[in-house]
Amino acid sequence: MAKSNQTTARTKAKKDTVFEAASTVFAQYGYRRTTMNDIAQAAGISRPALYLVFDNKENLFYELVTFRLNQAIDSAIVTLSKNGNLKTRFIDALLVFEKVFYEPVSSSPHGEELMDTSQSLAADVMMKGFSRLVTALASVLREAEKSGEASFQNTPLTPKSFVELLLTALGGVKKKAKTTAEFRKQTEQVAQIFLATVTD
Repeated sequence: MAKSNQTTARTKAKKDTVFEAASTVFAQYGYRRTTMNDIAQAAGISRPALYLVFDNKENLFYELVTFRLNQAIDSAIVTLSKNGNLKTRFIDALLVFEKVFYEPVSSSPHGEELMDTSQSLAADVMMKGFSRLVTALASVLREAEKSGEASFQNTPLTPKSFVELLLTALGGVKKKAKTTAEFRKQTEQVAQIFLATVTD
């Protein structure tokens, strides 16, 4: 049993190393131009060793998207659980999520290609991930409504549809913002405008 756990831990550690290397290589060359050899070299392992862990580039990219998305959502959930007022926790959670999942890609000249590839190769992962993020954010809004910190009486939206609409709006911000600083600023501004409709 201990041996099995050690093997699992080693495999996870190896995958984490490859994920870090692959993120850098994909950002540098884009999905189409990146090869398994590029990733193996960046990770400091042989190409045959890389193929022992991942079947092919598509499989590696799929698992990388899963890893990064879960990492981003987990970070957002931790932020939501901290002390502080609703607006601060909610906006900080959005920013943390984007910092982990979107910003590393946005700074790449191949960012649009990588996001499109994520949507096509890992559509199921993206859908489940964003559903989990929506659920976490909506849950905080429902709790705030119960405590009197928020009210949805003057809006036709439910907490869930509120979050879904907000994330759609932030998708537009992603396409227009030219820098990370601009993206963060506009994300915060849009979120504040949305939250003002249910908290002020």
